[in-house]
Amino acid sequence: LLAVTLAGCGDGDAAATAEDETASLSLDDLDGRAFGSVRVDGRQLVADTQIRIAFDDDQMQVQAGCNSLFGMVDVDRDTLTASNMGGTEMGCPDDLQDQDTWLAEILSSGPEAVLEGDTLTLTKGDVVIELVEQDVPEEPAGDPDKPTSDDDGSVVGTG
Repeated sequence: LLAVTLAGCGDGDAAATAEDETASLSLDDLDGRAFGSVRVDGRQLVADTQIRIAFDDDQMQVQAGCNSLFGMVDVDRDTLTASNMGGTEMGCPDDLQDQDTWLAEILSSGPEAVLEGDTLTLTKGDVVIELVEQDVPEEPAGDPDKPTSDDDGSVVGTG
């Protein structure tokens, strides 16, 4: 009876550990992937805009219709937190600038992050951002500062 009881306890601990491991999101799960919003609850996005988030190691790039935002990203269990956020400073209409600011604040505040297949869902308070994985564009080959030429030696472009 004692052996059965101890074996039962050991199985329960192993199951709990396996469950904890599958429930946790990590940077490795996001690395090299990009996601685009398909649904946003709790805020109306500016017409014809989409949230796009790309992950590269411990960095993220974010676009929401105007400026490109970037920063460091950390994942602790089910919380994603952006830090050291910066961005381009294009002259955007106020509604797009407000959207950029709102998104940076949401990402910096540590939203709950759940990854199920190709869908990443970020939740903070009454805001839910559902994003679906998108193709990550390939980096162009060559040096962007050196022009390229065709067979006759004429310059046809850079990169």
